[in-house]
Amino acid sequence: MRLVDYKPEHIRSILDGNMASLARKSFGIADDIADDLVAPGLSFSGIVDGYVIASAGIKPLWKGVGEGWFVASDNMPKKKLSVIKLIRENFDSMIQENNLVRVQAGVRSDWLEAKRFAEFLGLSMKVSCANMAQMGKII
Repeated sequence: MRLVDYKPEHIRSILDGNMASLARKSFGIADDIADDLVAPGLSFSGIVDGYVIASAGIKPLWKGVGEGWFVASDNMPKKKLSVIKLIRENFDSMIQENNLVRVQAGVRSDWLEAKRFAEFLGLSMKVSCANMAQMGKII
């Protein structure tokens, strides 16, 4: 896999392909925000055999805090673990180089593969939306 700087058309090419139903539900709005995800040094795409197989990054929110994001195509190679390890290494470098103390991400609770991926990246669930609603928070 070759890593390149993220461009909005990368997500659009992923969305034009086949995606699992949970991925389509989760990433369906990605086209609307694709331009906003450009963050030099904090966003990248993985290319295999000329195809964009994944785009990922960290969108800065405020000093020291960012929102992690990841969009993958169904063209992920059979050796997903090697791709995921490369993404983890890149995330770790971006966090260190940009002095981030917190990276958060929204993950569907009913998508077990996405939850495992987030955990592999080092994220842990702090509170679910259902719990926030019960606490009276506005979401």
